[in-house]
Amino acid sequence: MTRSGRPTALVTGASRGIGRATAIALAAAGYDVAITARTVSTANPARSPETGEPLPGSLEETAAAIEATGGRAVAVALDLLDLDAIEARISEAIRGLGHLDVLVNNAIHMGADLNARLLDASPQGLIDRVTGNVTAQMLITQVAVRHMLNRAEAVDGVPADGVPADGALGERAGGTVINVSSAAGQHTPHAPVGEGGWALSYSVTKAGFHRIADMLALEYGDAGIRAINVNPGFVATERVLAAGADLDFVARRGVAPAVVGAAIAWLASEAGVGEVANGGYVHLQPLAARLGLSPAK
Repeated sequence: MTRSGRPTALVTGASRGIGRATAIALAAAGYDVAITARTVSTANPARSPETGEPLPGSLEETAAAIEATGGRAVAVALDLLDLDAIEARISEAIRGLGHLDVLVNNAIHMGADLNARLLDASPQGLIDRVTGNVTAQMLITQVAVRHMLNRAEAVDGVPADGVPADGALGERAGGTVINVSSAAGQHTPHAPVGEGGWALSYSVTKAGFHRIADMLALEYGDAGIRAINVNPGFVATERVLAAGADLDFVARRGVAPAVVGAAIAWLASEAGVGEVANGGYVHLQPLAARLGLSPAK
């Protein structure tokens, strides 16, 4: 617990969409929440990879929504392609919270080649996709899990420096890692990208990312780490709605991000611990429907 007596969570990619909804749902459930994204303010908005138009959402707005629930927000700018900055930025977020109980790996790299077939993608675009969706995710998780396992007990349960060095496990070592996965990492679409499917590069990187949870459970489950994959299904995020015809098949079938956020927050809770085996996988929309979860607004 923090000095406020609240559990803590870190959500990546929280300026909009699933990340924003999850951060708000966790705050409403009683968490102090650290958030990361590239878009700090709407003064410098992200742009739709499909249309080039500005997208709504920012860290500042998500932080305000967290604080409106009574939670404390820690906002840290983070670019998944800036690998050299990841350790410092994630450590900064954890120090801001005091310690870390839950990590939600939600951020992904979009990029200009997001919807390109293999032969149409640039070599740098392919490298960036792997960097952002796999390498950065492992580095973020490494910093977070190291803290979860090694955090020192100090005054009021708050670690002295937020991210202790390697050493003996603390009395309350452990934590939860929730990875926002995708069917793209497991299945072949019925059509190519641009015709109702997804890009080869996205599928490959999501498949790699998908393996983090079960391997974390294997390597560190006995030490107190719980890691699960969650599949949000089709979600009508701000980016999906802004894409127009390109993602109309997602917009028509998709649920509001708040539905997914509520399900992730429930899985992070004590009530949700027994829902998925360590290293396991769950479809969030059927879970939300079965539990009658009420999305945070």
